[in-house]
Amino acid sequence: MTLPPRAPPRRRVGLYVLLALVALVGSAAIVMRASLREPFLAAPSPRASTLERSPTPLLRVLVFGDFGANGRRQAAVARALVEEHRARPFDFGILLGDNLYPCGPELELPGAMDCAFGADGNTVAPGYQPPEDPQFQQLFHAPLAGLTLPNGEPLPIHAVLGNHDIGFSASCMEGGRLLPRTVQAKACLEVAHRGPGWNMPARHFVVDTPAARFILFDSNAIAIDDYAFSFDQELAFVKEALAGCGERRCFLASHHTSVTAGRHRPEPLNAVYKERVGRLEAAGRVDAWLAGHDHDLQHTRTAKGYDVFVSGSAAKPRIEWFGSEPAPGARLFFGSTSAGFAVLELFPTGWSMRFHDEHRAPLYCCEAHGQGRCEPVACPRQ
Repeated sequence: MTLPPRAPPRRRVGLYVLLALVALVGSAAIVMRASLREPFLAAPSPRASTLERSPTPLLRVLVFGDFGANGRRQAAVARALVEEHRARPFDFGILLGDNLYPCGPELELPGAMDCAFGADGNTVAPGYQPPEDPQFQQLFHAPLAGLTLPNGEPLPIHAVLGNHDIGFSASCMEGGRLLPRTVQAKACLEVAHRGPGWNMPARHFVVDTPAARFILFDSNAIAIDDYAFSFDQELAFVKEALAGCGERRCFLASHHTSVTAGRHRPEPLNAVYKERVGRLEAAGRVDAWLAGHDHDLQHTRTAKGYDVFVSGSAAKPRIEWFGSEPAPGARLFFGSTSAGFAVLELFPTGWSMRFHDEHRAPLYCCEAHGQGRCEPVACPRQ
């Protein structure tokens, strides 16, 4: 009589399962590390910088986004920003939205729901004083306290609204939607906030310098179909602001981007989104569009011929698989999910963009001459 084979002891089965899980987790960790750290370079350029650089740039701007989440990544990037500023001071910074994760300002605070915009739908109605929301201290003021000017004043950081700032995220919604009054109140509270370095005087506004104009606008109007504010109002503002650039460089700055090679790629391929972006692109000439939203670093050139820089990797990681064509006719020059930030510099004969990681090491550089576009170059020595 042949006996059936004995089942292995339970402890041995458990050990096999444990070993399999360890191997699986280890493989996933290796894939994740590779995906998070492996940059995409269309064509690494050995070409040296030829931009005529003065000892001090005409303008030096910090560009970073998606910063509003405490954690190791935010702390590392904040430390790098402060070190970079001390080594070569910035004139100001641009914060590209998602300033308070996950859902924007707290509406349960006394008086929060009383915040309202004036008749222009852009600036806060006169006389309103917002309640003290500790999120601003935790997620903005404390991490960036080291960014100060020589006179001790805080470095001005000009901020735009992101989708999380107005509560547009699955974790913030009830029944899959947000009430317009909730969106309006959250947007209003960010505009109404006052504190060291924080500069958001309106939902959309212009930062003017002799060398360049920066047009900061509320791109939620591009991405959200039933947004509480009008896309046509944003378009009219951008069109008027572009007309005022004159001979200066002109940069758009918003949370969302016109084109991306990252995880938010379906948004720019949406028909309504594309139509709205097209109307913005037709509003006037721009040198580049600065954006966040994707938690990565990118340099893309659109089919329209202008450069797009995504700098949204300051606090929250994301796994990406970059490709060379983020949208029909567009081209990706560089992409990385390393934690980091960007630095825009303007010179008498052109401008440059440089991406840095959380250790301040340069990841990628490009420079534009005259009215030309930003072409990849070997990063000059610090």
